[in-house]
Amino acid sequence: MKIPLMLYAVLTNKRFLIGITVFMAIVLLGLIGPLVYPRSPFERGPQNLPPSLEYPLGTDGLGRDVFAQFLYAIRTSLFIGLVTALIALPIGLVIGAVAGIKGGLIDDALMSLTNIFLAIPNWLVAVLIASYLPPEQRGPHIIATLIGLFSWPWFARAIRAQLMSLKEREFIYLSRMAGWGDLKIVFVDLLPNLGPYIVSAFAAFMAGGIAGEAGLALLLSTQMVKYVSLGMMLYWASYFVAYVTGAWWLFLPPGITIVALTTSLTLVALGLEDVFNPRLRGI
Repeated sequence: MKIPLMLYAVLTNKRFLIGITVFMAIVLLGLIGPLVYPRSPFERGPQNLPPSLEYPLGTDGLGRDVFAQFLYAIRTSLFIGLVTALIALPIGLVIGAVAGIKGGLIDDALMSLTNIFLAIPNWLVAVLIASYLPPEQRGPHIIATLIGLFSWPWFARAIRAQLMSLKEREFIYLSRMAGWGDLKIVFVDLLPNLGPYIVSAFAAFMAGGIAGEAGLALLLSTQMVKYVSLGMMLYWASYFVAYVTGAWWLFLPPGITIVALTTSLTLVALGLEDVFNPRLRGI
C-alpha cells in the first residue's frame, strides 16, 4: 500500500519527528507515571531529603514527594496548554476569518479590536484578574482561560492575511458565480486550505499556554498553591532557595520539562509549516 505523498512528507520531516517524539514521551510520562508511582503530591513526610530509592527526586521544604509532584505537574501543564489552545484558536479563527472574507468596515472594526488587544499588556491584566479572584478559584482552568483570552490576536491577523490572499483565487470566483454565500465559501473552500496552518497554530498556542502558566505562577507566588504544575514547582524551588542551596531536584526536572515541551511543540508547528508551505520547501 502506497503512503500518501503529504503523509510521507510529514513522516520524513526531521523537525516534526523530533518534536512529536519528545512531546509524546512527556505526555506518556504524565499519563502513565502517576499510575506506576501512585503517591500523593501533597502528602507530607521528611523534609529536604535528597534523591534516594524511596524518593527518586527527594522531598521539598514541606516534606512533599518531588517526583510525585513532577508526574502530576506534567498532567496539569498539558491541561493548561490544551485549554489555552482551545480558547485562543477559535477566537482568532473566527475574528480573522470574518475580517478576511467580509473586508470593509467589518474588517476595520475587527482589526481595530485586534490591535487594542495587541496593545494591552496582557501579562499585567492576567495577573491583576487572577489576583482579585478568591484563592479557591485560582485553579489551572482559570489560568488557562486568562492566557487563552489574550493569546489570539497574532493568529487572527495571520488568518485574515491568508484569507485575503486566497479569496482572490479563481476557484473563489467560481464559487461566487455558483451562488455560494460567504459562510459556505469559508468552510468549504478557504478553511480546508488553512488546515495544516491551523494545526501548527494549535501547537504554538499549547506551547504558549505552558510557558505562560509558568510565568504567571512565579508572578502570583503564594496566591496559586491549590494545584501542582511545572510552573508552581519552579515557584516552590524559588521559595525554598533551591538555586542557592544546590537542591537541583527541585528546579531542574520542571525547568527542563517546560523547555522540552515548548521546544517540541514549536518543532511540530515548524515541521508542519515546512511540509505544507511550498515556498519553505523550495518548491
